[in-house]
Amino acid sequence: MKKFLLFFFSMTYGLMLGAQTNVQLNIHHKMGDAPFAILTPAKNNIDHDFDFKRMQYYISEISLTHDGGQVTPIEDTWLLVDATESTVVDLGDYDMTQLEAIRFHIGVDSMHNHLDPASWPNDHPLAPKSPTMHWGWIAGYFFITLEGRGGPNYDQNIELHGLLDDNYHAIELPLSETAVDNQLVINVAADYTRALEDIEVNDGNILHGGVGSARHAIENFRDYVFSIGGPATVSTIELSELQSLELYPNPSTSRHSTVRINTTGQHVYDLNICDVLGQSIQSITQVQSNEAIALELPAQGVYMIQLVKAGQTVLTKRLVVQ
Repeated sequence: MKKFLLFFFSMTYGLMLGAQTNVQLNIHHKMGDAPFAILTPAKNNIDHDFDFKRMQYYISEISLTHDGGQVTPIEDTWLLVDATESTVVDLGDYDMTQLEAIRFHIGVDSMHNHLDPASWPNDHPLAPKSPTMHWGWIAGYFFITLEGRGGPNYDQNIELHGLLDDNYHAIELPLSETAVDNQLVINVAADYTRALEDIEVNDGNILHGGVGSARHAIENFRDYVFSIGGPATVSTIELSELQSLELYPNPSTSRHSTVRINTTGQHVYDLNICDVLGQSIQSITQVQSNEAIALELPAQGVYMIQLVKAGQTVLTKRLVVQ
């Protein structure tokens, strides 16, 4: 009997040690309090008018502080963030239960900033892009590219493309998140109206480089753009309606899976399917409560299934295709 109890304890303890937490990063793209949208009129803190038609930037060297000050780096991860697309990134599975901070850098680290983009696979964030995110091997990648129009009539061009190793900055945001069902979700709000803090744009502003307004915009990303938070109001309302988001089978041994949304009462949602880099690969609109939706995914891998209402992500679940 003692041998059996010892064996049972050992197996249970081993399973507890083997249980890992999946960590997701969700960046909620904003223009002030509203979701980001191209050509949305806005003003900066010096009352200059502007809108954006392009907003892209790199994130590198992500690390997580957790469980009493332990620091875990997210190895070999670069994100090319596009504010016009959903950004839900699977950061991986780790032994952690309490998140205390996330740290990341805007731009590309110097070790990789001057490599040939053609050396990366086509689908890699650092591979050649169109429109380009690279300005030659000496200068390296554009850390941020924001483009739009300025002035009261929105008839002046804005192009700030910031780069150079000296402008590679770290951002650290405090967290207080506890794992639920072996999952931790980091919600980061990005308010792009603050990218032009104290930058004059009423007469336009075009600068590609690492000084002046381009440098200032990168510093604004470091100081003002990011905060912890997401669509709290929408999520609170919708989670009171939502009973469960079922994915089955999960993991799946084929490319075919089914999604079902169980709610109290009848509601309508959208589904957004993203890859692990947060790139949207499929959208399904007008999904009714308790409706079974068949998914056919393009390949093996990890996918993020987002439940969306009123343009805001309410819940995200991971689907594994083996």
